[in-house]
Amino acid sequence: MNWNDPNVIAAGIVASVFCAAALVAELAWKPIRGLLHRHDPHVATTRDTDAIAQQMEDIQGTVTRLAQYLDGLPEAKNPVLRAAFEEGRLLQQEGEQAQSAQKYNEAIQRFTRALPLAETDAQRAALHVLRGNSYFSISDYQKAQVDYEETLNLYDHILPPQEAEKVRATALGNLGNVYRRLGKLDEAEQHYEQALKIDREIDNRLGEADQLGSLGDTRRYRGDLGQAEYHLQKALAIHKDLGDRSGEAQDLTSLGNVYLPRGGLDRAEEHYRKALEIHREIGNRRGEATALGNLGDVYRRRGELNKAEEHHKKALKIDREIGNRLGEANQVGHLGHVYRLRGNLGKAEEKYKKALGMYTEIGYRRGEAYLLYNLGIVYADRNQLDKAQEHYRKALDIHMKMGNRLGQASALGKMGILYVQHGDREEARNCLQQAQAIYQETGAGGEEPGNVRRALEELERRQQERGE
Repeated sequence: MNWNDPNVIAAGIVASVFCAAALVAELAWKPIRGLLHRHDPHVATTRDTDAIAQQMEDIQGTVTRLAQYLDGLPEAKNPVLRAAFEEGRLLQQEGEQAQSAQKYNEAIQRFTRALPLAETDAQRAALHVLRGNSYFSISDYQKAQVDYEETLNLYDHILPPQEAEKVRATALGNLGNVYRRLGKLDEAEQHYEQALKIDREIDNRLGEADQLGSLGDTRRYRGDLGQAEYHLQKALAIHKDLGDRSGEAQDLTSLGNVYLPRGGLDRAEEHYRKALEIHREIGNRRGEATALGNLGDVYRRRGELNKAEEHHKKALKIDREIGNRLGEANQVGHLGHVYRLRGNLGKAEEKYKKALGMYTEIGYRRGEAYLLYNLGIVYADRNQLDKAQEHYRKALDIHMKMGNRLGQASALGKMGILYVQHGDREEARNCLQQAQAIYQETGAGGEEPGNVRRALEELERRQQERGE
């Protein structure tokens, strides 16, 4: 082995760092061991003295290298060490640039290479957050969760304390996002509330706005549209005040998602268009795809199927280019809706199954439930009533586990209408009444609540005709 080779020297120093704890323990305990096990006085020879001097020189060299590492290697005299840490900083910058360009796999590679070169816990925490965000963006929620949890493990080693608390709030909020995507709404809300409390205590207004927006999205998932709008309007006001265009666009999108189930298509479209303008202005292609898909959903609900298909295909193209698996699954599912409404049930089933497989692969439970529900509609349209009921029930089970009230109402409504077709009036009434209660409680409007109301009225009319 050539110890004059800089690569060999660097490898040796890295090994020394990994063994630092063991080295310190060894140096601390050696004198004590010597005293405990010495029976007879030992007379040092010249050979012994030379060996000890060499050992001390070796130890001193290792300690010096370790001290340089701990004190900040960019200031060290060793050019190999300086180069290593300059490389780490460059990798982080390249990763951030790739992330901004929504090249998430490339960003993950850069952050992973930068992590072993990080100088401080603060830098390590930042890299874990950045890498976790990239994993989240490609829907790899398990790996994102690992990175965010590692950030929480590091936060209390970061100084000053306010910076540590900011890191902690960010990690808690990001974990909340993971739990929300996995359908664990209680855990998501708990993490958002903790993060919000910290952000308010340290006067981090941007963090406060982000947590309020996330809470609004979670309340919408639960069907609490009033609380969702309240939180989102507060988030929007702060993001506007801070000039955070990206946050503003996210809040506008989320508010559009609140107005959509209330039947407010014009209001939802207005918010989606504003969000689309901002995303294009700031070059956020992921946000652009989401906005295009949302506008496609508005057109579909209006019956403008060609415009809907056009928007979903544009969104799908962008999502595939940037590797957004969740967005891709969303657009494939939306195209299934378009084909179903055109009466092309075979093509609709194909799209729904493809999207369902993608949701299952990435662990997006809410998406799974909605695709099962829509497959149920396809089977009901084919008069495969038992198969349709089976899919509605599977969707209902997922929505109940998640606490997704509007999803429960959708599944219960469809199940009730199928029970009418089966001639089981009692089960039909039970399901339809449960669905109607949720729609009334949440203030939801549009086609589905109207269908439930009409089905109940029809049951009542038939019951009166029979004199029951």
